[in-house]
Amino acid sequence: MLSKERYNAYDTWAWLYNQTMGPAYGQEQLRWLERSLLPQLPSAAQLLDLCCGTGQLIQPLLERGYQVTGLDGSEAMLNYARENAPRANFWLDDARTFSSPIQFDAVFSTSASLNHIMSLEALTEVFQNVYRSLQPSGFFLFDLNHPGQMQKWWRGQIVEGEIDSRYAWILRPSYEPTHHQGAFEVSLFEAPRWPSQSWGKRLMYLLRAPLYRLLSLRRLTRFRLKLLCYFSRLEPDWQRSDLNYPVKGHAIADVRLALQQTGFEQICIETIEGADKIDDNYSAHFICRKGAQP
Repeated sequence: MLSKERYNAYDTWAWLYNQTMGPAYGQEQLRWLERSLLPQLPSAAQLLDLCCGTGQLIQPLLERGYQVTGLDGSEAMLNYARENAPRANFWLDDARTFSSPIQFDAVFSTSASLNHIMSLEALTEVFQNVYRSLQPSGFFLFDLNHPGQMQKWWRGQIVEGEIDSRYAWILRPSYEPTHHQGAFEVSLFEAPRWPSQSWGKRLMYLLRAPLYRLLSLRRLTRFRLKLLCYFSRLEPDWQRSDLNYPVKGHAIADVRLALQQTGFEQICIETIEGADKIDDNYSAHFICRKGAQP
């Protein structure tokens, strides 16, 4: 059963994610799938992108000949996904409760989507749903931010952000180690329409606009993030909204045990680059398989 209240918050974020973080994260995770999953699959394999968001991973997989279904609990996210990958199938459903009418050759969930599952019990339910939806010997791949990593890096500081002519945004993750719970706050600034601005304010923006474009360069990231710390004061007429998304830091050992108890085998844990040592600098990328039927 879909929790509408839970996923409405992700609807609010969908348009920004589709333009910014979705494409960036998609390219990074596609390289992981190209290395760790795709060479193991038959041609035209059936794939499920679990918690697919705005679907940036799906179109490149369709172009390689795979049959891809995307599942997400946010209707707005799926609307963008349908635009980004119009030949794919999409399901509006909850990862904790979904039941698939078909069996897939592989299921994957990327960009730490499963950190949004707030208890180990619920995460185990996701694993059980995935297991039932897989063909015998099918693959399951996903990544998670883990407690050590989150405690080191999620300190309530701005870690990502951009400035565009129409909007600006910042991402500020935080973590509370006692309960292994964190959150990331997305602050969004939307520029006012020109008719509502005085000539003086328009002129000031036109003078600042070249600086904003310059700060989009990768080598100036540190300066851009510094400026975004004071963006409300710099652009007081831009409308600000703050979105807060809770996440859970699942311990790697607990996740491995839950996978084993579900029935998954050949559990491998690596960094996105393929190193088999996970420390506090890296998220954990899991690769496992459903057992073959006797």
